Amino acid sequence: MPDRDQRLKWLGVADTSHTFEAINPVRELAPIIQAFRDIARGTADFYMLMVCGGSGNGKTHLCEAAVMELHDRRLRCPRKKWSDIIRHLKAGFRAEIYGDKYEDRFDRLRSIPRLIIDDVGMGSTGGNWEWGELEDIIDYRMENKLLTVVTTNLDLKQIPPRVVSRFRDGSRSRIMLNEAADYRPKMGER
Repeated sequence: MPDRDQRLKWLGVADTSHTFEAINPVRELAPIIQAFRDIARGTADFYMLMVCGGSGNGKTHLCEAAVMELHDRRLRCPRKKWSDIIRHLKAGFRAEIYGDKYEDRFDRLRSIPRLIIDDVGMGSTGGNWEWGELEDIIDYRMENKLLTVVTTNLDLKQIPPRVVSRFRDGSRSRIMLNEAADYRPKMGER
């Protein structure tokens, strides 16, 4: 049986020090921390969350904290980088090499009960195919009331309007702007 750290690594946690307690609760980040905590604790009155904001302001840290807290509640919630999702799906086009068809990969991905898609737009071309797949994933997850978190460095105008519209449905979802500063340069000053 794999230990906790190995299981968390499989769920996309790169750094187990990325806990809710370890993040710097600057004023701009406080409501976003609360939204992630509510999701992780199962107390949120929404099941879809999109967080937009610049680089290095804690989005991935919060994703990993949520994965760990959900894991400790015995709930599986993988954090998947958008660029990795795209590569994984594209490999399905070559089923004769990789063993499973594109449709099977896509169906498994979009039906995971809880899913965090981190860094949408990073490492991708942002082409019609990619945006179409994101629209299908988000639409399916909303219709089936599946916990979904999306983070991105992109401006909302760069994301397909159908995706943004689903996250604007206040009865089921939230869009939050993370305006906290990039804390990575400060980490090197320690």
